[in-house]
Amino acid sequence: MILVLNCLLNTAIHAQTNSINEYTQQLFFHIYTSQPDTSITAFLRDHIPSLYNKKAFMPGNTNTGTNTDNRIEIHTFVFNKHPYFAAGFVNGKLEFYCRHFADARGDQVFDAKLWFEFENQLEAEMAFSKLVERFLPISQGKRFSSTNGAQRAEFSDNRQGQGFNKIQFRLTADNLDRHRFKILFETGNEL
Repeated sequence: MILVLNCLLNTAIHAQTNSINEYTQQLFFHIYTSQPDTSITAFLRDHIPSLYNKKAFMPGNTNTGTNTDNRIEIHTFVFNKHPYFAAGFVNGKLEFYCRHFADARGDQVFDAKLWFEFENQLEAEMAFSKLVERFLPISQGKRFSSTNGAQRAEFSDNRQGQGFNKIQFRLTADNLDRHRFKILFETGNEL
C-alpha cells in the first residue's frame, strides 16, 4: 500500500511540470511570470519593483540601454521554506544581480542564483538527488561531474524556445564551515 502511494505521489510530482523552464520558474518563485509566489511579492515590491511590475529583463539580457549610473547591486531574499522544493535545508536564499539605473527602469535583474544550505552532508546529498531525479525526465542533455568532492549536474532542453533551457546545480561543502553543505542552482551551463 505504501509503495503504491509513493509511486502515485512521485508520478503526480513529475506530472506537475514538463519542461526545464517550468520547474526553474517554480524554483525561482515564479518571479519572471505575471504571478510571482505570494511569499516573495512583498520583497519584490520593496527591493526590485521592476520585477514586481514586470518591466524586468530575463537573466542574460544585457540590452539595458545607456545610463550614467551603472552600478551593480545584489539583493537577497532569504527563506527557510520553499513552496516548490521540499528538502531538509536549513535556509535558502535567492540572490538577484541587478544593474541600477537612475531613470524609471530602476534595478534591472540580469542574473539570479538560488542557494540551499544544509546542516549535514546526508541532507544535502538527498536534496541534490531529488533535483537530479526531477530534471532527468524533462531534459534532452545531461552531464554529471565531480571535482574535489563537489558534485555538479547540468541539464538542457533544446526543444523549447524562450525561457530557461539550460540549468546546473552544484553540491559543495561550505568553505567556512566544513560541517555545512550548500547547493547552488544557476541558469546556464556548458552543454
